[in-house]
Amino acid sequence: MFFSTLFTLFGLGALCWILFNLAVYALPFAIGLTSGMYLYESGQGVFLSIIAGLFIGGFIAALGEFAFDRIRSVPLKLAIGLIYAVPAGIAGFHAAKGLAEFGSAGAATITLLSWLGALVVGGTAWARVSGWSEVNALSDPHPHRSFDER
Repeated sequence: MFFSTLFTLFGLGALCWILFNLAVYALPFAIGLTSGMYLYESGQGVFLSIIAGLFIGGFIAALGEFAFDRIRSVPLKLAIGLIYAVPAGIAGFHAAKGLAEFGSAGAATITLLSWLGALVVGGTAWARVSGWSEVNALSDPHPHRSFDER
């Protein structure tokens, strides 16, 4: 009985972690899934559709980080960040709302938790596209210098 409860909690935690990461990467996931489904419907086969969808989704995620890193204009950075954060926030809202409705909370509590989920997931998507999630990004004053120059 103890182990079944432990495995259930572990499984639910793993599913929530997967749901959170899919919500954070909502835009690349949606574009990759749409392109894979388009390739499959056009008769390209299952294997090619899956591989191409994964590649295109990863390319879109990397493109956002690269563009945010290289562009120096603040309005363009804001636009790129919003392009990635708004779909993630919408996905986070609906994911948090679905999880909050499992309990017997009132409508105001569900709405509050949904908006909190949208802010957390949208903020995480913004942080990931802007590169804030890099290890020791703030501690190194010259992150692009090689080891030979130090």
